[in-house]
Amino acid sequence: MGNKSATPDTLQPRLRAEQLHTHYQQLPAMIIAPALGALFTTWVLWGAVNTTYLGFGLAGVLSISALRILLFQRYFAQDRRETATEKWHYLAISLALISGCIWGSMAIFLYPPLQSEYDVYMLVLLALVPVAPMAALAVYMPAFYAYYLPCIAPFIITLGMQESRAERMTALLLLMMTGAIITFANRYAAMLTEAIRLRLQLADKTEQLEQAAIVKTRFLAAASHDLRQPVHAMGLFLESLQNRYRELRDSKLFTQVEQSILTLRRMLDAMLDISRLDADMVEIRRQNFRLDKLLNHLHNEYAPLATRKGLRFRYVASRQVVNSDPVLLERILRNFLSNAIKYTHHGRILLGCRRRGEQMLIQICDSGFGIPASRLDEVFFEFTRLHNTENHSEQGLGLGLSIIKRLAHLLEHEITVHSEEGRGSIFSIAVPCSRNIAESIHKNNPIHSAPAPELRQWRVLIVDDDEAVRLGMAALLEQWHAEVISAAGMNDLPDKISQLDCAPNLLLVDYHLSANICAQDVIHALQVEFGKQIPTIIITGDTEPTRIREAHEAGHILLHKPVDPEKLKACISSLVPANQVAGL
Repeated sequence: MGNKSATPDTLQPRLRAEQLHTHYQQLPAMIIAPALGALFTTWVLWGAVNTTYLGFGLAGVLSISALRILLFQRYFAQDRRETATEKWHYLAISLALISGCIWGSMAIFLYPPLQSEYDVYMLVLLALVPVAPMAALAVYMPAFYAYYLPCIAPFIITLGMQESRAERMTALLLLMMTGAIITFANRYAAMLTEAIRLRLQLADKTEQLEQAAIVKTRFLAAASHDLRQPVHAMGLFLESLQNRYRELRDSKLFTQVEQSILTLRRMLDAMLDISRLDADMVEIRRQNFRLDKLLNHLHNEYAPLATRKGLRFRYVASRQVVNSDPVLLERILRNFLSNAIKYTHHGRILLGCRRRGEQMLIQICDSGFGIPASRLDEVFFEFTRLHNTENHSEQGLGLGLSIIKRLAHLLEHEITVHSEEGRGSIFSIAVPCSRNIAESIHKNNPIHSAPAPELRQWRVLIVDDDEAVRLGMAALLEQWHAEVISAAGMNDLPDKISQLDCAPNLLLVDYHLSANICAQDVIHALQVEFGKQIPTIIITGDTEPTRIREAHEAGHILLHKPVDPEKLKACISSLVPANQVAGL
């Protein structure tokens, strides 16, 4: 999409169109006020002036008001993008000109009144009529001039031709007022034009930012999808090798390969987390629980990592009961602890909490690099990395804290950062306290690996258009004693189904297949073929928010590539009858 605000020439037509639009928004005021004013004036002056013209003038004003009602309805009934600006420009000027001529003719045909006691009323009327609609008309200066000049000129000329000095002085006063009013109207119009110009430029910038965000999301989704395929296949092959050759587990080379894949998976999962947040697919499960179980678990996990790096890790226990989502809160604290260990080369790390009113402030303190005061807010921006670590592979994409900030916002927990460059940082999150009996933190916290499912006599149908993924998945499932049938897509499916004498026990299907086929097409075809629902796990590398929402609403288990074998075990185990689950 082009930059609409690139040059004044491209902005000017839109600016004029917006001014005209504002003019038509003011039509209700120009419909009601003149009509009521004409009716009131007719009632007051009836019998005191030429009643024939008074009737014609009233009819003219009411006719103009009726036309404006029609134009108002027609203008706002059409799509603004299809508005013919020139047509509405000439209509606005024409009606303003006719209206100004009708009101201006009042001075010629009605002044002076037949009864002298109405002289004051007529003079006040002559002074107010040109000025009254100024605010409504000055939003579009061509219409203002079309009304004001033919309205005021007859008043000045008529009063200037009268014999009395008072009337001639009134004409002079109106002439001086004309200059002041035109000056004021131009300044008002200039201010309004500048406001419209700024609004249009802001809209352009906003549109550009939104477009950039869309491009970023699409790029992340596409890049993530393309990267997930080979990483997913590598993870499956690696798990198969581990199970087949147990001695590899102690191999340093194997450990390095495993660590590299884990690092890749974490980067891709960070992209997925952004997409899930964009799709509003993060579920909050609040409960009351005691902090000591969560903090003790984190201490036991991260203390050895700190010791290995030569850091002192101190932990202050707390028996306080808080209300939050324990899984998401643990994730936030994990990120803080990981960063503290990553960016601290010597000194200490402290994990603890303290009471602050009705909240518990959970804090992670370190003696690391620290953050410059001018850049404290930047750490929560996407793709921001303020420091370079010795191990570049551990730096990630700079998405961690931006994800944490959004998770804390969903939980309605405040995050604060205090840091001094070269001396360390304190990351804090405020969690509301609870006086209720605590529930176990481990209830919804899947920190233990799932048992491998025993799939003897199970037929598992894999549908994926990536051959490496099919081979890797088949190798892993066969080690769990499943009978595996693989298909590349819908064209390959009939031959594979013909090999089955009954419906498969489990379906593993990629969400996006070739020829614009998706998982729902495959699932529907198999349901029609076998006449029953088949337990299904949808596996996808697509992280676009809309795709995540669509897959989630399908009602099947959804996993994202690269699939962690432990997570796959847990998902399959949830579909396998309890009496068939056994550890291998």
